[in-house]
Amino acid sequence: MRYYLSDGFVLKWLETPSVYDIKEDELYELDNAAFEFLKECAGSDGCGDERADNEFIDYCISERILTTEPVAVKRSSLLKSPIPSLRYLELQITDKCNLKCGHCYIGKPKNNEISPDKIKIVLDEFEEMQGLRLLITGGEPLMHSHFDEINTLLPEYNFRKILFTNGLLLNEEVLKGLNVDEIQFSVDGMKRGHEAIRGKGTYKIVMKKIHETIDAGIIVSIATMVHGRNIDEFDEME
Repeated sequence: MRYYLSDGFVLKWLETPSVYDIKEDELYELDNAAFEFLKECAGSDGCGDERADNEFIDYCISERILTTEPVAVKRSSLLKSPIPSLRYLELQITDKCNLKCGHCYIGKPKNNEISPDKIKIVLDEFEEMQGLRLLITGGEPLMHSHFDEINTLLPEYNFRKILFTNGLLLNEEVLKGLNVDEIQFSVDGMKRGHEAIRGKGTYKIVMKKIHETIDAGIIVSIATMVHGRNIDEFDEME
């Protein structure tokens, strides 16, 4: 029987050797023997069962880490990370925004943005450092004048990509083309609490966009700023 490291799983050498499930954001720590076995399985020819015990293989199958079907996936070369490892990278690609939120720390936008060429350099370095999660933020990242170009870069990297957004610019076409694993929406309370800092009419829009994103099959998470107008809304939000 031949085994292959499943699509969506990548080997990472952090403080300890590990295998990372990009889609589920799960990290499994390994001993050296298990790591070397999965490293062989990550190759195009896969691996046999002579270098690992059946219990470990059965566990990897049950966790979807291994599959018996060949996998054609481009995986980056493996290097040891610095210690401590840089696991999460928040990359503010622009200060442009279509809202003027009361809690914003950026201030008046100056139309600053990082060029796609510079972003690629940063992403290459983050990949080499065995990074796990890229957080794409702004401002409103969808307002970057070359966002489409940045979006086309993302599939070549073996880490989880998360887009932070207020949701107002999302539509069916944008959702269909996004190369991200998760979209995190800013929802700062129920209607009263959210609109107290984000403006009238924004709550209905963001809730609609959340449902559209779920329907598009993209994982959704929520970020909430705690403030005086939403402090009594958390039970209802939950």
